[in-house]
Amino acid sequence: MLIGYLRRNAQKPIDAARYPDLDTRGRSFRDACDQCHVLPEPSSRTAGEWRRVVARMERNMAWMNRVVGSRAMPGEPQLRLPDILAYLQRYAAPGRRGS
Repeated sequence: MLIGYLRRNAQKPIDAARYPDLDTRGRSFRDACDQCHVLPEPSSRTAGEWRRVVARMERNMAWMNRVVGSRAMPGEPQLRLPDILAYLQRYAAPGRRGS
């Protein structure tokens, strides 16, 4: 039962080959998300869904001291939330970008 649930609902990892700009335009997204989990497939959600997900992750990152403007640890990347959201929304599920 648990394995069936995870197969249906587990986060789908990104197919990096589909995103040649992942290391440039998607750098904030990559640096932020892969600190804690596999990079999510941007097309797995709509633009509106990504807004909610990024807001939730911002709260998590703030708690973990990972948000721009918080006190950084040496060598820690400073994350740009608008850049992360823009990248995810650029590749959001087609036809539903405004949700």
